[in-house]
Amino acid sequence: MTSPLKQPARPNAALLTRIIPELYLESTAMHVIRVQQLDNLFSYRERWEELADGCVFRSWTWLSTWWKHYQSLRPAQSLNVLLVFDREHGKPQPKHLLAILPCYLNTSLTRGKVLRLLGDGEVCSNHLSLLVKPDNASRVSEALADYLVHQWEEWDLIDLSTIDDQDVAIGLLGSALQSQGCHTSRQAGPNSWSVTLPDHWEEFLALQSKSHRKQLRRLEKRILDTGQGVWHLAQTQQDFDIAWTILVDLHQRRRISLGEPGCFASQRWADFHRDVAGQLLQSGQLRLSWLELGGQPAAAEYHLAGSQATFAYQGGIDPDRLEEEPGRLSTIRTIQHAIGEGHLEFDLLRGDEPYKAHWRATPRPTNNIQIVPPRNSARWRYQAWNCLREARQLTRKFANS
Repeated sequence: MTSPLKQPARPNAALLTRIIPELYLESTAMHVIRVQQLDNLFSYRERWEELADGCVFRSWTWLSTWWKHYQSLRPAQSLNVLLVFDREHGKPQPKHLLAILPCYLNTSLTRGKVLRLLGDGEVCSNHLSLLVKPDNASRVSEALADYLVHQWEEWDLIDLSTIDDQDVAIGLLGSALQSQGCHTSRQAGPNSWSVTLPDHWEEFLALQSKSHRKQLRRLEKRILDTGQGVWHLAQTQQDFDIAWTILVDLHQRRRISLGEPGCFASQRWADFHRDVAGQLLQSGQLRLSWLELGGQPAAAEYHLAGSQATFAYQGGIDPDRLEEEPGRLSTIRTIQHAIGEGHLEFDLLRGDEPYKAHWRATPRPTNNIQIVPPRNSARWRYQAWNCLREARQLTRKFANS
């Protein structure tokens, strides 16, 4: 059993500021505001998109739509988005917004008040993070840590899931919170996989194994180049309606054939994605496509487009036509389209499915991070919850053996 976490001595911020003013120079230069109503964030949406830096999962569209659909999932959920402004410019204005920590607070009897990132849970948003430009990340992290520890104490745990291992902003925030006396725990999460895209399709083929390269060229020549396989990209609302129906049908049929319920079995998940995909179509960030073989839909892809990457989010294939390789044919066309758009990455997202390495994708580690504030009540609650979890794991282990 892990020993109880010790409570560190907490400095008196006001006293330290009087004695050694430069210790809090960076924190006092920042102004942190906590926003609890989505409507109050609307004026910051353009700046939010700038700070999202081309990642759809961090965008205002994705995260605000997620909150609209998932805020009522549990009764004890409340929006708590932290905005960091440069205090030197006086009254906070959108153009002076330096960073956004897009969070919500979930309250439970066992874990207390847990701060999580918007977009987590069953939607499996990837690459969630603190939204900040690299040159501001250090001072913003210190300001947020100071605010979270000394000014807003209504949280017992920060729980961050599948954070990219190389995420500098989250790393700096974690270090700043540790320096304020917080306890940090980090466990390995699933890998995220990404294919680096060259400038041309032939260069991409050269990166594949000899056998895979042969298969791709054969399929392209025999099926795609002859018109037996026709790829469609949804560009209008009419296209969208057709493609979405095909996607849902093929995805569900394939997952059910594998003995799984399929993602669209969750009505909330399905409603969220129909909503956000429609918005992304209007902004030019949706890559929804389907492949026809012999005039009938055989594969569909639901991808998202960032500034430098295509994110391969979800898809479906006809379980009755697997021998025709509709999934591989569809992937050929979607990668070719991404290369044509000048994207640098074809991001296959989290999960260690074997096909990802087959396409020469590179694994990138993720971490699950938990941060406990330097308060006795929060630390004892965290310790008790961990002990309970370990006991349950041991019980299951003995039951299975």
